[in-house]
Parts: sequence; structure tokens; C-alpha cells
Amino acid sequence: MPALTIGRMAKLYGLHRSTLHEAVARGRISAGFDGKGQRVIDLSEMIRVYGEPPGCPTPPDTSPTPSPDTAPTPTVGELSGLLEELRLLRQEVRELREAMLLLEHKPVIPPAVEVKKAESFADLLRDLDGN
Repeated sequence: MPALTIGRMAKLYGLHRSTLHEAVARGRISAGFDGKGQRVIDLSEMIRVYGEPPGCPTPPDTSPTPSPDTAPTPTVGELSGLLEELRLLRQEVRELREAMLLLEHKPVIPPAVEVKKAESFADLLRDLDGN
């Protein structure tokens, strides 16, 4: 953005020079010096504080989102790819839910077998032989 002297900026905005000098002194607007030692204010600073200069045409709206009344209605052919992808994603979610249920399934543990307490080493050997 161009930087203009305080006098030229005041004329552009229809302000008095003292108003801009005071704004710079209070820190409301930042200013610098040009090569000649004159105090200059960047146009972006003025736009930040005072808005666009009067008499300047406003730039056209370049927003990437079109307004609803000018956006064309998509055709069924354009939407068929999206519908197919949606169907596949829903199928994948269904399969993942089933897999998660299988992972969460806790098998039933049969009741513990009654264990006889062996009174001697001979009893242990006899139980191992199956007698």
C-alpha cells in the first residue's frame, strides 16, 4: 500500500492535518518517515482506522462462496458420484461396527473344574496316571 504524507492523507480523507497528527501522537495510527524526513502514513493504516477513503469505489465482492440465488442447482449426474461414495462409507461404518462388537465380545468361561487336594505325593502321581 502506498504511504502518503499526513497532509495528503488528510486531504484524501477530508480530515484536518492536526487530527491525524494527534492520532499519530496518541498511537492510534502508526506512522513512519520517508526518504525526505517527512512523516508518512500507510494507506492500510488509514483504512484500518477510518475505513475506505470517501469517494473511492468499493471493490467488487470476490468471496469464493456464490450467493444462493446465483448458484446453479447440481444435476443428478453430478451428484451420483457423491451418492455412491456416501453409500460405500455407510457400508464401511456398518462393517466397522460389527467388527467392534466382535472385539468387545467376551467368551463365556466355563465353571472351574473341581480340584481335589492331594494329601501326599503318591496321590498326585496316582491322579496323573488317571487311576
